Amino acid sequence: MSVKLLKVAFFALPFLSAALLTWFTLSSLIFIWLNYAIWLTTVTGFLVFLQYFVVYLRSFRYSPRFIGGPTSLRIAVFVTSFNEDPKIIKETLLSAKAALRGRGDVYLLDDSTNQMIVEELKKFCEEHGIIYVHRKERRGFKAGAINNALKLFGDKYDLFVIFDADQKPRLDFLDQVLPYFEDPQVAFVQVPQRYTELRSPIAYGAKFQQEPFLRRIMRGRSLISAFSLGSGTVFRVKAVKEAGYFDENSITEDAEISVRIHSKGWKSVYHDEELIWYGEPPQDAAAYIQQQNRWAFGYFKLTPKIIRSDLSFAAFFDYIAGFLYWLKEGPLTFFEILAPIVFLLLKQPFIRMDPYLYALAYFPYMFISVTVFVLSMRGFEYGFKGFLAHQANEYLAFTGITAAFISFLLGRRIPFKVTPKGKSMRNLRVLVIHLVLLVLLLLSIVSGLYWYYTSSNPSEVAAIIINLFWAFWHLFFLSLAIYNGAKTPGEEKPTVFFEKLDYRVNR
Repeated sequence: MSVKLLKVAFFALPFLSAALLTWFTLSSLIFIWLNYAIWLTTVTGFLVFLQYFVVYLRSFRYSPRFIGGPTSLRIAVFVTSFNEDPKIIKETLLSAKAALRGRGDVYLLDDSTNQMIVEELKKFCEEHGIIYVHRKERRGFKAGAINNALKLFGDKYDLFVIFDADQKPRLDFLDQVLPYFEDPQVAFVQVPQRYTELRSPIAYGAKFQQEPFLRRIMRGRSLISAFSLGSGTVFRVKAVKEAGYFDENSITEDAEISVRIHSKGWKSVYHDEELIWYGEPPQDAAAYIQQQNRWAFGYFKLTPKIIRSDLSFAAFFDYIAGFLYWLKEGPLTFFEILAPIVFLLLKQPFIRMDPYLYALAYFPYMFISVTVFVLSMRGFEYGFKGFLAHQANEYLAFTGITAAFISFLLGRRIPFKVTPKGKSMRNLRVLVIHLVLLVLLLLSIVSGLYWYYTSSNPSEVAAIIINLFWAFWHLFFLSLAIYNGAKTPGEEKPTVFFEKLDYRVNR
């Protein structure tokens, strides 16, 4: 079997497995869609956990390099901006110039349409020896701005670095990253993006959601499939040109070009040092859901390219697990919440299976997977508090991810929007679906408890208990998500749910 055929078969595996399991456990034709969705959730969740366990084991091989490295490489620093606070951009530019220390040039790729911002930034750049680049047409958005700069100035440099407007590099940023480029096969180096402006429970949740990805997944993917995060990436100019520049039609151009670079046999390195000392996550529910919607849609759009790529199987598994993750955290989460509602409130069995067998097979696996996940984060700032905050944010995001998946299936385009920074507000409209599901879960629990006390069938009672467990599970995290999402972000550290668990982190 060829590698490409193997990759296609692997991608189809969860969908075909779920169909087969549906065939053997079908209880009602009316609810065949829910039966299939629950089995797809189960298989997908297992594959996502399996991939996490694989990269977790790989992460033990992670070894940062701190000394040595080429000193003659010419470097361009690209700071991208679009109508953002000039004060934030100026601080980033000065930080980038200090980190560069004469090894190249700093460019501000400013696509701002606000003329006052344009004039202020242009003057600032002239005063500080920074090259100001402004396009009148925003073709390709951020990717277009970078491509434009590379085509105009790329031949003068060996490497280029990308920083978002609010991502300030530390003084030793390049000193730690440059040694990796001694290996001519290294196409780019990525460093973690640290969230520091944590003014709301949503922001705290976003930080904890990033921790397993940055501390374990990206470490495990280093040298195999570590991908660009869009900011804090140092690229080799030659590799980007060979890959055909950034895709200007993708809203996740960073991951997209990473796939093409890896397909051509280049290596990438993840250097897990917090070399960027400022980062602002979404502070409110609306901004967070918008961010997750954009990230998920970009990855869904990227998936056909992943399937057609020339990636090694190890890299393919890493990348396709990203698709499975978004699928599970979006539409499949909706079906997971809906399942106990249908069973308890409508008294509609949709899976024909011995409930005792289900409990013996699934709950030990669930306990093991959660335990392994939490224990894998020992030594990092995560723990039980991080798990709760992480899960709450994922329950908040499922509506935006589901909308992204529907748009992907319908072939729609989502306009590029910068995640709002600085300003935040309470917008309860984005929580309407969450609130509706919360009410339905409460009603299903009441109905299920009454059913439990009036049923005399042992098998039926066991099924009721299992569905009550899931109803309470979803109710807990959905309530926490709504509670966090309904809070108004402030300027100071917030008092958040589970404060006794020391839910806070140091700024």
